[in-house]
Amino acid sequence: DVVDAAVVRLPQGVNWYYPGSYADMPDAQSQAIGNAYFVGDLVRTRHGSWSQEKAFVTGIEAANLICGRDIGDGVIPLPADEVHVAAGRTVLSA
Repeated sequence: DVVDAAVVRLPQGVNWYYPGSYADMPDAQSQAIGNAYFVGDLVRTRHGSWSQEKAFVTGIEAANLICGRDIGDGVIPLPADEVHVAAGRTVLSA
């Protein structure tokens, strides 16, 4: 049961996402500067998480790259999509 809900307006808040924005996100390691790494919500990753979780995961991924480990070392994969989400993805990709 929902106990409480709210819609919050943040006048100075910014959402950088737009349709197709995934293609414009940087990878964890800079392609231009070999020892520069990116973490946070704006990094392209195959993990599938967003917001605080994505910031955490991309931090682990960047640390793995810096330490010479596999990028996914220590990252727990997300479970498969629930049936209704998978069905929605199928409909949208058709």
